[in-house]
Amino acid sequence: MPTTSAFTVSRSETYLASMPNLAFTGLSENWLLKECGHQHWLALAQLHDRPLPDFVDEQGRIAYAAFTAVETWNLQLEAIIENRSFQIHTRIGRGGQARHYSEHEVRLGDRLVGQLALLSTFVSRHVPGDNRSVSKACLNGTQVPATPLPEALQALHADNRRIRSGDWRSHFGIDRQSTEARVFNFTPCPDIDFNGADLLYFANFQAMVERAEWSLLGLRRPGHIRQRELHFYGNLNISDSVQLRLHTGQSGHRELHWCEVYRRSDLFKLADIFTRKIHLSDCSRP
Repeated sequence: MPTTSAFTVSRSETYLASMPNLAFTGLSENWLLKECGHQHWLALAQLHDRPLPDFVDEQGRIAYAAFTAVETWNLQLEAIIENRSFQIHTRIGRGGQARHYSEHEVRLGDRLVGQLALLSTFVSRHVPGDNRSVSKACLNGTQVPATPLPEALQALHADNRRIRSGDWRSHFGIDRQSTEARVFNFTPCPDIDFNGADLLYFANFQAMVERAEWSLLGLRRPGHIRQRELHFYGNLNISDSVQLRLHTGQSGHRELHWCEVYRRSDLFKLADIFTRKIHLSDCSRP
């Protein structure tokens, strides 16, 4: 993690691994994304000296922290099993008028079993009830100084801009020109996939990719996640659906894949997601 001076707020939480936060292969990656997003949100309130994370923009509209990019690495979530105590350590800073950044360490005792970096920007709905109208919001009344992005987050921010523009050939060990694409259509459920802000929850993009992978790649056993990057560009309304285009390398390749997520109503790209896993047949790899 970067030096403490790069951040202005830190917090830690301790958890007992049990059914709500465990999955078939150990600590649930989906739960972990949600919890680190929650810690980012709570830390934002702490950073801005507020008792609760209740933000509004300069026009008085409710403002939410929307994630623009998330990276996870050094994941060994299978090490966390039932009744094990583990910790998440969070540090956060402000990178600009609406942008904030955080890094999180997952520790099992003294052992590091996961790292996450999150970039967010404040957004608000410019048309009530329309998630397509969500765009950047300027916070009202904040006095928190901006600090430079730590090196790892600078790289993530640069990758986010490059991948969003489509100006890339190779990333995450994936050669864009030599991939095969498989298509998976999915209609999110408002009671499961949307959050309290009525937005498709960022963590459930990961869940959709997992569903696509399981459905399209003919897997018989799940893999162990080691690294993932998620780049977000938009949202969708309830009753709309998504199309996922899962790209792999050579036929049968399971270790790396890239998934494009499109809004089916207008084929607007919502996200690019890059995944690295190992599988149970070769779990002796580091």
